[in-house]
Amino acid sequence: MVKRLVLVAALSGCCYTLQAQTIDDALRFGSSDLSGTTRGQSVGGALGSLGGEVSSLFVNPAGVGFFRTNDFSFTLGLQNVNNKGTYLGSTASDNKTVPNITNATMIFGGRRKKPDSKWQNFSFGFGFNRTANYNERVYYTGNNNTSSLSLNYATAANAANITNPDVQLGTNPDNMIGSLAHTSVLAYQTYLINGFEDGSGNYIGGFYSAAQATDSSINVKQENIVNSKGSNNELSFAFGANYNDQLYLGGSIGFPIISFERDKGWQETNINTVTAGLNNFIVTEYLKTEGTGANFKLGAIYKPIKSLNLGATFHSPSWLTFTDTYSTVMSADTKIYGGVRTASSTESNNGYDDESKYTIRTPWKGVVSATYLFAPSADTRRPTGFISVDYEYMDYASMKMRFKNGFSTDRDDTEARNDAIRSTYQGASNIRIGGELKLHVIAFRLGYANYGSPYKNSAFDGARQYYTGGIGYRNQGFYLDLGFVYGTSKRLEQPYVLDDTSFYKDPSPASIKTNTSNVLATVGWKF
Repeated sequence: MVKRLVLVAALSGCCYTLQAQTIDDALRFGSSDLSGTTRGQSVGGALGSLGGEVSSLFVNPAGVGFFRTNDFSFTLGLQNVNNKGTYLGSTASDNKTVPNITNATMIFGGRRKKPDSKWQNFSFGFGFNRTANYNERVYYTGNNNTSSLSLNYATAANAANITNPDVQLGTNPDNMIGSLAHTSVLAYQTYLINGFEDGSGNYIGGFYSAAQATDSSINVKQENIVNSKGSNNELSFAFGANYNDQLYLGGSIGFPIISFERDKGWQETNINTVTAGLNNFIVTEYLKTEGTGANFKLGAIYKPIKSLNLGATFHSPSWLTFTDTYSTVMSADTKIYGGVRTASSTESNNGYDDESKYTIRTPWKGVVSATYLFAPSADTRRPTGFISVDYEYMDYASMKMRFKNGFSTDRDDTEARNDAIRSTYQGASNIRIGGELKLHVIAFRLGYANYGSPYKNSAFDGARQYYTGGIGYRNQGFYLDLGFVYGTSKRLEQPYVLDDTSFYKDPSPASIKTNTSNVLATVGWKF
């Protein structure tokens, strides 16, 4: 069981047998994109030792200590996500464009209170930061002659030792097999699976899928359609201190607020030349996730010489609490029924969605950074600039899940997911590098970031790359920044894993290539 759970989750957790919570959720909510102001993203997010940039509040709060004036900014973005899916030799694509508020930050710069003190200033800041966007559409399709998802519904019903299908797979919650509410129950009610009967129409034990032809062959066109939306937003409150303009210390408390919604449809259409009972079916899962939590960050920046900053930061895990509501609707057009029949999981739950509560502990992070400042000078007419590098380590294997539904199975489900996390994920290294060249009031920026794969198995390429750039204007306390972030990634997604592969075979995973384009604009004032 754990081995199959690991395989499915490692290939993106897309198994269409909703228990909604897989270890894929831990990875989704434990990962982050490039975030912050336009300037911060335009230099590849390399902010761990930069200082004087409001985005540093979310990377290394010691950067807040550089501020001696107040600073307010807000950032808007327009993001396009294009996914190209290749499955069983066929390629298809889909895309989604959404506007968003990316960042809003206020910093209160401090001034030295005692003339003879080496503590130059104490500064405070708070802000909103969107650390991840979940808005995307995924589509892929292919012809499969080795299996059908519906086989799992028949296999699960066989394993449940059904003696009276009309009662045990019916809509009465007192009689039905609850663990099959989103799978075999719906398949039986829509005639997608059927029980073997004798000549008198009496059930004699066992189930078969309508996709199986008279010679037991299967040939179906399969389509996967996923529409997701939501985001991971963090409210942070930070403190920074400046000792002798050489050592900067800081800390922050963050409160992630997560929303995620997904409609996921799997459709199969019979294309078999041999007679089969199936015309087509579609199973659609509706999932809504809401979560909140807390974390903290501690950091320091040290200037051994005026032109060099060295930084170190520790990001604690986020301790998150989630509530999922989910339901499944299945429609099947079969020759056995003679038309289309639809069933919903809510019919066996008094009209309500199912609900699950659980917690996730995300990975901890460690960041070390260096920034070299070119010609640092108070004379703004002289060209200035910097090159900054961050190295970040994230321990994905340290993630934890815990179910809190009050069920006797909570402990076993928790242990199975955490065993799968340890078997699937590893620590990963992230590199961010960027630079800026400022000519009087105009600044030009470039950056690059590489986020390493969280998977132990090198065949599952979960790495991400970001290419960034931008231009900025700063004059008399006002600033306007424009930027562009282009991201690329690839992942494998296993549509389903068969419970019984003695005769039929699992499909090959789909390969999904994702390209993201994000146009950003920040407006800010120093006062």
